[in-house]
Amino acid sequence: MIHVGIIGMGRSGWELHAEPLRKMSGYKLVSVCDQSSARLEMAAQTFGVRTFQDPQALIQDRQVDLVVIAAPSNMHAALALAALAAGKHVLVEKPMALSLQEADAMMEAAGKAKRLLTVFHNRRWDRDYQMVKAVIRNGVLGELLTLDSRVMTYGPEWTSYGVPEFNPQWRIQKAHGGGFLADWGPHLVEQMLDLTGQWPEAVACQLRSQIWAKEVEDYFHLRLAFPSGLLVTLEGSNNARMPLPRWFAAGREGTLMADGAWGKWTDMRISGSVAGLPAEVLPKGMGPSSGGRSYDVGDELSAQFYGDLADALGQNRPPAITVQRARNVMAILEAARLSHEESRTVAVPGAVP
Repeated sequence: MIHVGIIGMGRSGWELHAEPLRKMSGYKLVSVCDQSSARLEMAAQTFGVRTFQDPQALIQDRQVDLVVIAAPSNMHAALALAALAAGKHVLVEKPMALSLQEADAMMEAAGKAKRLLTVFHNRRWDRDYQMVKAVIRNGVLGELLTLDSRVMTYGPEWTSYGVPEFNPQWRIQKAHGGGFLADWGPHLVEQMLDLTGQWPEAVACQLRSQIWAKEVEDYFHLRLAFPSGLLVTLEGSNNARMPLPRWFAAGREGTLMADGAWGKWTDMRISGSVAGLPAEVLPKGMGPSSGGRSYDVGDELSAQFYGDLADALGQNRPPAITVQRARNVMAILEAARLSHEESRTVAVPGAVP
């Protein structure tokens, strides 16, 4: 049984961690921490847990095996380092940290403590992503030439995602590590690395604060170049009343286009050839992505992530999302920000294996 303590009982801590954990075998939520006494009272009544307002008190709780850090991004590194120093396994919400320097320090601390450190890249298990991955890995498109991956939405919900008891607008505040690149960039970059199995050599990035934010970006556009010749576009916008396709992939043998929203059923079509003749395929019942258009996989993603993590801890193996992968995601995001700041294409530093 893995005993869990959660730091940060906002929407992510409550909905993506606490709620799924109480439904899963192999885990027991034993304590939570939040600065709001009202949130702690609700958590105690809902989950039957011990409550703390001081993160260090939860970290020192002897019953806690795994510390989940669901606090704002600017607190990730310090809390993770403290928990690792206390001998705890650590799960950090994305983004892993505010900088590559912080991420490297966290990875080094996990190695010294001989404890597992991972990041909540739960979108690895998105049904639409798993479907695209299966198509590409099975060679349906042939050698991949270009790949576009986009998250495009519109509305103020993103700007007020936080709970009233803390700070609903922290995601658009620089001091808390907000911004659309920090919010969605980690998901798209991690999926891209998993899907292609390649490491980019250069990135060109543009960030914009257009409608919903002033201190941070509400739009990003990354163009990644690979030694193989593959070009990848990652784009995120909270300003699009009509989205571009979620996925567009062109290969030597076929082209894939997938419409729809992230985390839900994606309408997909593949244009290629059969016996030398043009053919189109609509793989609506294919593999793990079959489901209804309105199917929301939020709870399923948490269950998949935590299921893999429990197996990793029980079998003493790395989880699907290794600390090296999470750190490498940070390396690409930091290179992207440098590209924007200097208005040039920049080299991506080498990956940690």
